[in-house]
Amino acid sequence: DGLVLIAQRHRNDTHGWKWEFPGGTLNRDESGEDGIVRELLEELNIRVEVVRYFGYYTEPPIRVQYYLVKYISGDIRLVEHEQVAWVAKDKLQEYDLLSGDRIIADKLRSL
Repeated sequence: DGLVLIAQRHRNDTHGWKWEFPGGTLNRDESGEDGIVRELLEELNIRVEVVRYFGYYTEPPIRVQYYLVKYISGDIRLVEHEQVAWVAKDKLQEYDLLSGDRIIADKLRSL
């Protein structure tokens, strides 16, 4: 239905209260595709299918990879976030997104 899932970082985390596209750190020898599937299951209790790679953002020493995923199943359970929101692509910039996620949000609007 064209909505995008974003999550608000926990108040005690780095960049607390900021909104982000959920994900996380890759395990050693884990592909980006496997990592996003695992992280969304661990952090939000949802199963997803990777549609495609969507780009990256670098802020040394961190490199964030973005994937478009399709929600498959699961009831969202908050483990590491304050809240989540399903947002229309053209409304993403109304949220206080992390800097790299703002760039990706602009790119999403063109889809």
